[in-house]
Amino acid sequence: MQATVCFGIALSVFSFIADAASQTTANQQALHAHLFTSYEAGEKPYCGGAVNVTLDLALRQVIDLDEPHQILKVSVWIRLSWKDCRLVWNSSEFGGIRSLVVPARYVWVPDITLFDSVSPELAGLHEFRPTVHWDGGVSYNFPSLTLSLCPLDVEKFPYDQQTCRLAFGSWAYNGLVMDLMNKKPEGDLTSAVEHVEWTYVSLTAERRVMHYGCCPEPYPEVTFYLTLRRKPNFYLTSLVVPSALITLLAVLGYYLPVESGEKVSLQITVMLSLAVFQQLVSDKLPPSADTTPIIARYLSFSLYLVGMTCLMAVIVIATYYQGNTAMPLWFYNVGVIKLSKITFVDVENDDTLLLIRNNIGSPDKQHITYLERSPTENYTKLLFDPGVSTPKIDYTEAWKKLATNIDRICFFVFINVCCMGLGIFLYLFNF
Repeated sequence: MQATVCFGIALSVFSFIADAASQTTANQQALHAHLFTSYEAGEKPYCGGAVNVTLDLALRQVIDLDEPHQILKVSVWIRLSWKDCRLVWNSSEFGGIRSLVVPARYVWVPDITLFDSVSPELAGLHEFRPTVHWDGGVSYNFPSLTLSLCPLDVEKFPYDQQTCRLAFGSWAYNGLVMDLMNKKPEGDLTSAVEHVEWTYVSLTAERRVMHYGCCPEPYPEVTFYLTLRRKPNFYLTSLVVPSALITLLAVLGYYLPVESGEKVSLQITVMLSLAVFQQLVSDKLPPSADTTPIIARYLSFSLYLVGMTCLMAVIVIATYYQGNTAMPLWFYNVGVIKLSKITFVDVENDDTLLLIRNNIGSPDKQHITYLERSPTENYTKLLFDPGVSTPKIDYTEAWKKLATNIDRICFFVFINVCCMGLGIFLYLFNF
């Protein structure tokens, strides 16, 4: 008996639910027939004045920012709302139905276009389902994958910040028949998926009224400015720090012996490494005649600096191996004597500077005068005074001392210029 009662109650509930569902379906069908029997989706609603369309944008994810081609690929959620006076009904006459979801092809949808888009039309505009409300309001939220042009300023790469412009407007309707406005002063970033390379700074909205040369009517548009800040850690560890360390490797060439030919090999290797890093930067960034990335300028500066170091290494080695070639007096005084005071090369007590192959004959008064002078002055007179009868002199040691002086001067100059360049580089980045 109890089981029979429970079965009867369940059957009654099921019948009630089935009747309610059937009645709801009938009401929806009746409402659908009421709204769309004579409705023309291709015609804009004329309800006394311009149709006010509200646009809002939510960023879902930055898919890619193609820097060489300056194209931004983003996934967004577009939210449109407007009123269509042809879609009004009394909810009490249709079972209390206050909203109805229909395919986009059933209702008029504003022809919103993304200006500066790479694709011919706004993806998703006619592929999803808007919601129609009893008072004629239509809300249409749909996802879209957009590709648009985004001019980049990469001067401070990899510490740069980019602002990409997403401008939406109607292509067919001017502002007198369809007005477009933003819902809020800022777009929605709450649902954005984090990007591995970029940080989302802001998404601001601005309404502008444009006038074009073709038509006297105003054309309103809503522009969203997406500001992105690059995460520099990857490029800092893989590009900036290695390029600076490679430049400093050129210093090791000055620790090699003056006569070593490996100095040139080392400098050439450093130059090739810097050229590779420069190519990596060029492949990553867009070509621009307006601005050059600071890091590219630094790499070019380092490349030129190491190139000059390589050239000076060749000159130093060539000087070292001059052998017994005669050296002018003034050149010796400047290149050996005076520069040695700056480079701290000891030439005052170096007896090997004066190599006499034959014994000196009986000293006369002139020779005694030389012997009373300092070793450096004595060597200078013996080496370069044509009025003194001297044995054959070997100039090899003088050329070696000159090469050492030049090498040390180049070392001092390289260190100072390298530090100055690095300091200017950091200053331009506002470190």
